[in-house]
Amino acid sequence: MKGTRFALLFVYSCLKIIKVLFYLCLNFLLHPSKLFTPRKTYSCPAVLRDESYGMHQFITVNGIKLHCVISGPEDAPVMLMLHGFPEFWYSWRYQIREFNKDYRVVAVDLRGYGESDKPLDSKAYTIPQLVSDIIELISSVCKDKCVLVAHDWGGIIAWRVVYQRPDLIAKYIVLCCPHPKRYLELAKVDLNTLIRQWYVLLFQFSYIPEMIIRADDYLFLKDLFTDSKTGVVNTNRMDDDAISAFIYTFSQENALKCPLYYYKTMRDPNKQRDQPRDQKVQIPTLLSP
Repeated sequence: MKGTRFALLFVYSCLKIIKVLFYLCLNFLLHPSKLFTPRKTYSCPAVLRDESYGMHQFITVNGIKLHCVISGPEDAPVMLMLHGFPEFWYSWRYQIREFNKDYRVVAVDLRGYGESDKPLDSKAYTIPQLVSDIIELISSVCKDKCVLVAHDWGGIIAWRVVYQRPDLIAKYIVLCCPHPKRYLELAKVDLNTLIRQWYVLLFQFSYIPEMIIRADDYLFLKDLFTDSKTGVVNTNRMDDDAISAFIYTFSQENALKCPLYYYKTMRDPNKQRDQPRDQKVQIPTLLSP
């Protein structure tokens, strides 16, 4: 039964990829310039240098520099925010302004994202490396424990941090990222859970995912954040300035290649150690779908 389930998943994923490639080829034949060349070059939007979000700092951890936006009272408890894909620190703009009255808010660009360092070796993006980044970052910005907030890929990393170093975490808030053990249990009995991850197979290819995201002036990003199925519920929160910020960030050199390494390292289970253990989480945790 397990073999049949994964065979169906593989076939479904292949069909989805064929569909994507078909439209990619069609777009190339009809509008080749849209596929290879963005319509315009983006300059840094003013919103990314808005001082109300905090000061920009580079913190060296685990042999690389991570870009952080930091705001709030220096003596307040630290709230560390980890984004997902395809995002960066600016994804937390509303939460920064909400919580920096009571917390020292630190919104980080994960390794390979935004203004953080972008190693060009896929081996630099294994989960143990990513977890080490955050553990060292917490130790660098915290005198005591922090409130850890994470979304999507940030949650995949954060679950490991919570289990490995609970002494560093006061509270844990995670969005759109179930406990890894529970996810694996659900994936064994619910084919839809796996089907929704078909794009992971697409992201194993070189060049093609980047080409898709860049096509037609980064239409993929625009649709992802504003589409009725995948976008934000309140579209007023994703205005033209926000869209420009995301497009500018991911139009920079290696700004797509490096985040996609996160998915490519998933091919080798030997690189993905330090899975969360079976014991219960010992710190207060809020899980949001």
